[in-house]
Amino acid sequence: MSKFIKPSLLAAAAALSLATSGAHAVSFNFYQSKNLNNLVDTNSAVVKVNSGGIGLALSAVSNSSGAKVAQRWDGIGVDTGLLDAGDLNSGVLGSDTLLLTFNQTVSLGSIGFSSWDKGLFGVGADKVSITTGGKTYNLSLNDGKSPLTTFSLGSLGLQGTSFLIQAQGASSSFRLANLNVTAVPEAGTAAMLGLGLLGVAVVARRQSRKA
Repeated sequence: MSKFIKPSLLAAAAALSLATSGAHAVSFNFYQSKNLNNLVDTNSAVVKVNSGGIGLALSAVSNSSGAKVAQRWDGIGVDTGLLDAGDLNSGVLGSDTLLLTFNQTVSLGSIGFSSWDKGLFGVGADKVSITTGGKTYNLSLNDGKSPLTTFSLGSLGLQGTSFLIQAQGASSSFRLANLNVTAVPEAGTAAMLGLGLLGVAVVARRQSRKA
Protein backbone atom coordinates (compact mmCIF):
# COMPACT_ATOMS: atom_id res chain seq x y z
CA MET A 1 0.00 0.00 0.00
CA SER A 2 1.20 3.52 -0.76
CA LYS A 3 2.96 5.32 2.06
CA PHE A 4 1.11 8.50 1.19
CA ILE A 5 -2.62 9.20 1.36
CA LYS A 6 -3.80 10.08 -2.14
CA PRO A 7 -5.65 13.38 -2.80
CA SER A 8 -8.82 11.48 -3.77
CA LEU A 9 -8.91 9.79 -0.36
CA LEU A 10 -8.37 13.11 1.38
CA ALA A 11 -11.24 14.63 -0.59
CA ALA A 12 -13.57 11.79 0.34
CA ALA A 13 -12.60 12.04 4.00
CA ALA A 14 -13.20 15.80 3.91
CA ALA A 15 -16.68 15.26 2.48
CA LEU A 16 -17.42 12.76 5.22
CA SER A 17 -16.23 15.16 7.93
CA LEU A 18 -18.31 18.03 6.52
CA ALA A 19 -21.42 15.88 6.38
CA THR A 20 -21.20 14.59 9.92
CA SER A 21 -20.36 17.95 11.47
CA GLY A 22 -23.97 19.13 11.03
CA ALA A 23 -25.37 16.82 13.71
CA HIS A 24 -24.42 17.99 17.20
CA ALA A 25 -26.22 18.60 20.48
CA VAL A 26 -26.24 22.02 22.12
CA SER A 27 -27.83 23.52 25.23
CA PHE A 28 -29.55 26.85 25.84
CA ASN A 29 -29.56 27.85 29.50
CA PHE A 30 -31.78 30.71 30.71
CA TYR A 31 -31.61 29.87 34.42
CA GLN A 32 -28.88 31.92 36.12
CA SER A 33 -29.41 31.79 39.87
CA LYS A 34 -26.08 33.46 40.60
CA ASN A 35 -26.71 36.49 38.39
CA LEU A 36 -27.54 39.18 40.95
CA ASN A 37 -27.78 41.79 38.20
CA ASN A 38 -30.75 40.05 36.64
CA LEU A 39 -33.32 40.05 39.44
CA VAL A 40 -35.94 42.12 37.62
CA ASP A 41 -37.50 41.28 34.26
CA THR A 42 -36.09 42.75 31.09
CA ASN A 43 -38.84 42.86 28.48
CA SER A 44 -38.09 42.59 24.77
CA ALA A 45 -40.04 42.00 21.57
CA VAL A 46 -37.58 39.26 20.62
CA VAL A 47 -34.72 37.58 22.47
CA LYS A 48 -32.00 36.14 20.23
CA VAL A 49 -29.34 33.71 21.43
CA ASN A 50 -26.80 31.40 19.82
CA SER A 51 -25.22 28.18 21.04
CA GLY A 52 -22.81 26.00 19.11
CA GLY A 53 -23.73 27.67 15.83
CA ILE A 54 -27.47 27.13 16.32
CA GLY A 55 -29.44 30.37 16.48
CA LEU A 56 -32.65 30.72 18.49
CA ALA A 57 -35.17 33.59 18.54
CA LEU A 58 -37.82 33.73 21.27
CA SER A 59 -40.96 35.83 20.84
CA ALA A 60 -44.19 36.19 22.84
CA VAL A 61 -47.62 35.06 21.71
CA SER A 62 -50.59 36.23 23.76
CA ASN A 63 -54.10 37.64 23.61
CA SER A 64 -52.48 40.91 24.56
CA SER A 65 -51.15 42.93 21.62
CA GLY A 66 -48.41 44.37 23.80
CA ALA A 67 -46.98 41.04 24.94
CA LYS A 68 -43.21 40.92 25.43
CA VAL A 69 -40.62 38.28 26.23
CA ALA A 70 -39.74 38.61 29.93
CA GLN A 71 -36.26 37.53 30.96
CA ARG A 72 -34.68 37.42 34.42
CA TRP A 73 -32.47 35.11 36.53
CA ASP A 74 -34.99 32.25 36.72
CA GLY A 75 -35.74 32.00 33.01
CA ILE A 76 -37.97 33.18 30.20
CA GLY A 77 -41.64 34.14 30.46
CA VAL A 78 -44.21 36.42 28.85
CA ASP A 79 -45.24 39.88 30.07
CA THR A 80 -48.63 41.13 28.88
CA GLY A 81 -48.51 44.40 30.80
CA LEU A 82 -50.56 45.71 33.73
CA LEU A 83 -49.85 43.54 36.80
CA ASP A 84 -48.60 40.48 34.95
CA ALA A 85 -45.81 38.71 36.84
CA GLY A 86 -43.96 37.79 33.64
CA ASP A 87 -44.24 34.00 33.98
CA LEU A 88 -45.84 31.71 31.43
CA ASN A 89 -49.37 31.89 32.82
CA SER A 90 -52.73 30.32 32.01
CA GLY A 91 -56.22 31.19 33.20
CA VAL A 92 -59.63 32.47 32.22
CA LEU A 93 -58.11 35.30 30.19
CA GLY A 94 -56.06 32.96 28.01
CA SER A 95 -52.69 31.25 27.98
CA ASP A 96 -49.24 32.74 27.41
CA THR A 97 -47.15 31.19 24.66
CA LEU A 98 -43.50 31.38 23.68
CA LEU A 99 -42.57 30.91 20.04
CA LEU A 100 -39.12 29.34 19.61
CA THR A 101 -37.67 29.79 16.11
CA PHE A 102 -34.37 28.13 15.18
CA ASN A 103 -32.15 28.98 12.22
CA GLN A 104 -32.08 25.32 11.19
CA THR A 105 -34.01 22.11 11.75
CA VAL A 106 -33.43 20.69 15.22
CA SER A 107 -34.60 17.76 17.32
CA LEU A 108 -35.81 18.74 20.79
CA GLY A 109 -34.11 16.45 23.31
CA SER A 110 -35.19 17.96 26.62
CA ILE A 111 -36.83 21.03 28.10
CA GLY A 112 -36.61 22.44 31.61
CA PHE A 113 -38.86 24.79 33.59
CA SER A 114 -38.39 26.75 36.79
CA SER A 115 -41.08 27.30 39.46
CA TRP A 116 -42.83 24.14 38.26
CA ASP A 117 -45.59 23.07 40.67
CA LYS A 118 -46.80 19.48 40.82
CA GLY A 119 -49.76 20.50 42.96
CA LEU A 120 -51.43 18.47 45.69
CA PHE A 121 -52.52 15.08 44.32
CA GLY A 122 -52.27 16.56 40.83
CA VAL A 123 -54.71 19.36 41.61
CA GLY A 124 -53.39 22.78 40.64
CA ALA A 125 -50.41 21.27 38.90
CA ASP A 126 -48.59 23.21 36.19
CA LYS A 127 -49.12 22.01 32.64
CA VAL A 128 -47.54 22.89 29.31
CA SER A 129 -47.99 21.93 25.67
CA ILE A 130 -45.41 21.83 22.89
CA THR A 131 -46.59 22.23 19.30
CA THR A 132 -44.51 21.69 16.17
CA GLY A 133 -45.31 20.44 12.69
CA GLY A 134 -49.04 20.58 13.39
CA LYS A 135 -48.78 18.17 16.34
CA THR A 136 -49.24 19.02 20.01
CA TYR A 137 -47.75 17.19 22.99
CA ASN A 138 -48.89 17.80 26.58
CA LEU A 139 -46.52 17.61 29.56
CA SER A 140 -47.54 17.57 33.22
CA LEU A 141 -46.94 15.94 36.60
CA ASN A 142 -43.26 15.27 36.11
CA ASP A 143 -41.09 14.27 39.07
CA GLY A 144 -40.18 17.95 39.49
CA LYS A 145 -37.13 18.56 41.61
CA SER A 146 -36.87 22.09 42.97
CA PRO A 147 -35.90 24.53 41.66
CA LEU A 148 -35.88 23.02 38.15
CA THR A 149 -38.01 20.40 36.42
CA THR A 150 -36.69 18.77 33.25
CA PHE A 151 -38.64 16.71 30.75
CA SER A 152 -36.78 14.25 28.51
CA LEU A 153 -38.34 14.41 25.03
CA GLY A 154 -35.99 12.32 22.90
CA SER A 155 -38.52 9.50 22.45
CA LEU A 156 -41.14 11.88 20.99
CA GLY A 157 -39.09 12.74 17.92
CA LEU A 158 -39.95 16.45 18.03
CA GLN A 159 -38.23 18.01 14.99
CA GLY A 160 -38.67 21.34 13.27
CA THR A 161 -37.54 24.94 13.05
CA SER A 162 -40.30 26.38 15.27
CA PHE A 163 -41.92 25.24 18.51
CA LEU A 164 -44.81 26.75 20.47
CA ILE A 165 -44.47 26.43 24.26
CA GLN A 166 -47.85 27.18 25.86
CA ALA A 167 -49.04 27.24 29.47
CA GLN A 168 -52.10 25.04 29.99
CA GLY A 169 -54.62 24.36 32.75
CA ALA A 170 -56.50 26.69 35.03
CA SER A 171 -53.61 28.35 36.89
CA SER A 172 -50.20 27.36 35.54
CA SER A 173 -47.28 29.66 36.22
CA PHE A 174 -43.66 28.84 35.37
CA ARG A 175 -40.69 29.88 33.22
CA LEU A 176 -38.61 28.30 30.49
CA ALA A 177 -35.27 27.46 32.11
CA ASN A 178 -33.32 25.47 29.53
CA LEU A 179 -33.37 23.54 26.27
CA ASN A 180 -31.28 20.78 24.74
CA VAL A 181 -31.47 20.34 20.98
CA THR A 182 -29.62 18.45 18.26
CA ALA A 183 -29.11 19.80 14.77
CA VAL A 184 -30.78 17.66 12.11
CA PRO A 185 -28.73 17.35 8.89
CA GLU A 186 -30.57 18.62 5.82
CA ALA A 187 -31.30 16.28 2.91
CA GLY A 188 -28.32 17.63 0.95
CA THR A 189 -26.01 17.01 3.90
CA ALA A 190 -27.27 13.45 4.22
CA ALA A 191 -26.56 12.89 0.52
CA MET A 192 -23.06 14.30 1.01
CA LEU A 193 -22.55 11.85 3.86
CA GLY A 194 -23.47 8.96 1.60
CA LEU A 195 -21.13 10.14 -1.14
CA GLY A 196 -18.33 10.60 1.38
CA LEU A 197 -18.71 7.07 2.68
CA LEU A 198 -18.85 5.67 -0.83
CA GLY A 199 -15.77 7.62 -1.86
CA VAL A 200 -13.75 6.43 1.12
CA ALA A 201 -14.70 2.81 0.43
CA VAL A 202 -13.85 3.00 -3.30
CA VAL A 203 -10.49 4.67 -2.78
CA ALA A 204 -9.51 2.30 0.03
CA ARG A 205 -10.38 -0.69 -2.15
CA ARG A 206 -8.29 0.59 -5.06
CA GLN A 207 -5.27 1.18 -2.84
CA SER A 208 -5.57 -2.28 -1.31
CA ARG A 209 -5.49 -3.84 -4.80
CA LYS A 210 -2.30 -1.94 -5.67
CA ALA A 211 -0.57 -2.98 -2.46
